Amino acid sequence: MTTSWKQLVLLLLLALCAYLVPISTNGAWVVLAPLAAACSYLAGRHVSSLAHGLLALGAGTLAAGVTLALSSHLSLLTFALNILTGLVLFALLPWWAGRARRNAVLFRSQERRHVVVQAELRERARIAEAMHDQLGHDLALLALSTGGLQVSLEKGTEAHAQAARIREQADESIEHLHQIIGVLHEDGEQAPLGPAGSSLEQLVEQARAKGMKINFTWHGPSPQSPGSIRWAAVLRQVAQEALTNAAKYAPHAEVELELDTRSEQAVLRISNPLHGPVPPVRPGATGIASLRGALEAAGGSLAVHRTKERFELRACIAQSSSPPAPAGMHSPVKRTSTSMLVLLPILAVTVISAALLLLQHATYQATALHPSEYQKLKVGMDSGEVASLVRAPGLDEPLPVIDEPAPPENAQCRYYAARTGLLDLGSEMFRLCFTDDVLVSTDHLYPAG
Repeated sequence: MTTSWKQLVLLLLLALCAYLVPISTNGAWVVLAPLAAACSYLAGRHVSSLAHGLLALGAGTLAAGVTLALSSHLSLLTFALNILTGLVLFALLPWWAGRARRNAVLFRSQERRHVVVQAELRERARIAEAMHDQLGHDLALLALSTGGLQVSLEKGTEAHAQAARIREQADESIEHLHQIIGVLHEDGEQAPLGPAGSSLEQLVEQARAKGMKINFTWHGPSPQSPGSIRWAAVLRQVAQEALTNAAKYAPHAEVELELDTRSEQAVLRISNPLHGPVPPVRPGATGIASLRGALEAAGGSLAVHRTKERFELRACIAQSSSPPAPAGMHSPVKRTSTSMLVLLPILAVTVISAALLLLQHATYQATALHPSEYQKLKVGMDSGEVASLVRAPGLDEPLPVIDEPAPPENAQCRYYAARTGLLDLGSEMFRLCFTDDVLVSTDHLYPAG
């Protein structure tokens, strides 16, 4: 799928938002967070590909994670808080809201297009019914006139037989019109490409009965499944148009008609010689164009080759082709439900809260020291006595916000968060310094300022 430059810019902005928001400082968030939310919404609104959007978010998140991991003085809780809060609240959720808005707009547009198409189909059906009434009337008059001519002619003569054939053809044409109009009034059915029950062989026999010379050869099996019957109907439409043109422009020439169904592609070739000048292309002629449209809609193709001596049509169509979709219809757009728009943010907040709670618990177990346990510590205790009261491993360095006095000389210090419980998010810390595995100082540290 090709991506326009506008979509590419929006994808780059989306990746940049997913990168900058998690690593930004508190002061930068005031400006950066609203801008990131706006850019992420626009990316969801105008970028059509879901995969491209997820890829941009993933790339930005990965870059932010690497940057945060390489930063100094960063706890696991701070890392998770920056990633989850910054990414989800100011990149992922606005992007999702933009995509939901995009799908809603496309859905409404498709609904309006569907209404227009239905109106056009109803109008075409009305026009077809009016044409049916007029053509049926004209054909009925033709049949009546031919019947009168047939009565006036002597039976057994060629003129009488010809008049009988004309009368029969007029009656068949009226019946075909009735069948087509009947389909136009039945929902869910496609208009036939030819008269009911008429196959390619029958079409050839009917043309031969009217005096056309046709050399018909068929290589391969006949259509059996519903899918093959559909492509056979399309090829029959091609053959009918070609035979009509041959009867019009080369009435006494032999027509070569060959159908090959031995491969996955059914190929129909029709050619006939041309006598005299090449017939001009009529501006209003739509026969070949209609055939090409029908074949392309069914996944096939039509090639026309015309010289001064010969005219040839070559139609190809897959034998497994499905019926063409009505004009103006497109793949349906799934409408994002209101419940999804509500449930996704709730689910995201729930996941973030659960993840932060788990991380807070892990951080508490690894770094926290309860003030009551700290009060029991006495200078001069050995490391074993201290370990019975302090179970957390602690940190090698204090948080950057801590104002730390100079530790005792040659002492090794450990730092612990002064927490009374899991939900205590204070910034105070305890410092325990050891010399030769003996506790030499205990300090209560506070944030600077």
